[in-house]
Amino acid sequence: MAKPPLSIPDSELDVLKVLWDRGQATVREVLETLKEAGHVGNKEGKPWSYATVATLLDRLETKKVVVSDRADQAFTYRPVVSVGDIQQRRVESLVDKLYQGEPGLLVLHLLKSHPIDPGQALEVRALLEEMSAESADKSRKSSTHPKPGHSA
Repeated sequence: MAKPPLSIPDSELDVLKVLWDRGQATVREVLETLKEAGHVGNKEGKPWSYATVATLLDRLETKKVVVSDRADQAFTYRPVVSVGDIQQRRVESLVDKLYQGEPGLLVLHLLKSHPIDPGQALEVRALLEEMSAESADKSRKSSTHPKPGHSA
């Protein structure tokens, strides 16, 4: 069964990136890290505040993306999902919303509009060749094994 869609807006992602980098942090530590990293504010242009970061962490906890340790006076938050999990979900959402569920259309768009490193190009080519070979194998197997009840 597919995972339910998980919406992580950019402001929540900024907070989550701090937790991934640090492993865990309090609201104040996240706020200081965002300010030090040059994140002057969220996408609406509002400067980061303690209340904003606390709200974003609460939302992430509600979404079960982070957990908090409430043993100390200052809650400590830590991520419970990986960077790869969030990347996968955001790409799936992008494919569904902008490319009608067709990942090949996204790949074509990216390859046409964004140059890639020659080493990455070799990896892409190898992956495409592997996918083509697997597809050809499946076609051969299905044509050589007729379905039961049908004559060859």
